Amino acid sequence: MKKTITIRKDLWREFEVEATRKFGHYGAIRKAIEEAITLWLETQKKESQ
Repeated sequence: MKKTITIRKDLWREFEVEATRKFGHYGAIRKAIEEAITLWLETQKKESQ
């Protein structure tokens, strides 16, 4: 699935650097975004219990 978002430039740059550091260059952004969404959803589910 493809989505388009708008995000602050400084936040995106920091995210990009950390994602590449953790996952390497190939697919880093996709992997990091999936991880971030998963963690956010888990947090939301715990808070709503």
